[in-house]
Amino acid sequence: MANVRVYGSGGSKSPSGPKESSPLLAGLLAASGIIIAWVALVYMTHHPVGVAAWGVGGLLGIVVAKAAKPPTKATGALAAVLTLVTVLVAKVVVVTVALQPIMRQELANDPAALTVLYLLEKTEHKSFSPDLQATIDARPDLVADTTFFGFGPGHELRSRMIAEAADAAKASSFAERARLVHMHYDRFLSKLGFWVLLLGTFGLLDLLWIGLGMSTAWTLGQGRI
Repeated sequence: MANVRVYGSGGSKSPSGPKESSPLLAGLLAASGIIIAWVALVYMTHHPVGVAAWGVGGLLGIVVAKAAKPPTKATGALAAVLTLVTVLVAKVVVVTVALQPIMRQELANDPAALTVLYLLEKTEHKSFSPDLQATIDARPDLVADTTFFGFGPGHELRSRMIAEAADAAKASSFAERARLVHMHYDRFLSKLGFWVLLLGTFGLLDLLWIGLGMSTAWTLGQGRI
């Protein structure tokens, strides 16, 4: 009797190994979480925590090396580039989401800053008390004196203006102060430019931390400890 061979039921099967993870994908996912955590930390502490850039490099280096099979110089370079991109994106998000609201909140609670804002507001809208406003309109030369906060000819007039602005700031509600700060801050920001504000978040120490972060990512991303 002839032997019958049944194909497909007893042949050797090549085992399919576990699917390899992508170092780039793993690094991007880790970078997203790092950015969220960094922004939350800045918002809670009201501090830019530039030293976090060093930690970013360490974390991304480890994540990329773990996902690589095996880690090489290429994955080290990938970790270093991801570190730089993560820090830059985090800085942009911090300025947009955390730094500007923080600055507005601090200005809204700063008596000196509020006095200046109300002084600008009352001068722009001519909303001082009737007697004081009449004097200001009659003697604009005194208001324009370059010794505004000194003891020039218009010292008494300017003192009255500052006093009324300070009283208005004290009597205002937080909502009114926030509205005023928001309006003048946004006007200032539009003249200054977002990129100028962003560049202001980079100091010499920040560049040092970024450099250390990239160096650490380069080393750890190759699987070297």
